[in-house]
Amino acid sequence: MNMLSFLPKPSLASITWFLLAIMLLGQATAGQFGTPKDEEGTRIFTPAEHPTYSGHFRLIGQKGTLIGRMDDKAPWDHMDYAGKHLNPIVGNMEIEVNERTNIGQVHAEFVDGADQYRIVFTRFAGVAPYQDGGLATRVYEHGDSGNGDSLYPKTWLYLAGWGKADVLKNGQLLFKDYAAHFMVMERSRDSNTHEVPYPMKHTLPGGETDPAGMEIDLWVRSSEINTKNFPPFETFIHLFWEEVIWK
Repeated sequence: MNMLSFLPKPSLASITWFLLAIMLLGQATAGQFGTPKDEEGTRIFTPAEHPTYSGHFRLIGQKGTLIGRMDDKAPWDHMDYAGKHLNPIVGNMEIEVNERTNIGQVHAEFVDGADQYRIVFTRFAGVAPYQDGGLATRVYEHGDSGNGDSLYPKTWLYLAGWGKADVLKNGQLLFKDYAAHFMVMERSRDSNTHEVPYPMKHTLPGGETDPAGMEIDLWVRSSEINTKNFPPFETFIHLFWEEVIWK
């Protein structure tokens, strides 16, 4: 004999109340914090949508590399996608900025040959809307993103800055008010070969970067053009740091 036959059969009223309770529970939890609403759980929120966002970023870049040399003669390639002219440097990079107010400082120190160089980047100003006044976070840039030039593959920027910087050599001013740009970005160079697999035929919509890693890139360039060089500027100082420390 089936033991369930001894159990009382639920009434229509009890079934109705049970279903109503399930519906009410679903309505209550849908409005709770942490519960995605509609498609909300799949999008990236802007910093301003977080009530405790301070805008204050403090980072250090270590294990730095200078692309080419400071005394390179034209023609030179200071993007070096093939990774053939990379020179490890002694020195690090420090970032302390407030993205909300577009103020702060970026300092990079390094030695090339017998000379000590320092880049001081404190004047931030944005031209395009995505640059958000000079300091921006959580944006795509370069490649086919529609933001910036195509010198880099499309990359997600955790933090970036645009503006003017000064370059000092052995404590003396070398370049003043040169255009500058830094990016805390997805890793663009292969961790073993240091090649940038770019450009390449697109089979997927993302950029030719590795979201499993991170790097900091910094360039400072002159306004004078020299088409013998790549990029085509008389001066283009380009460094990157493979180890990123958030403080």
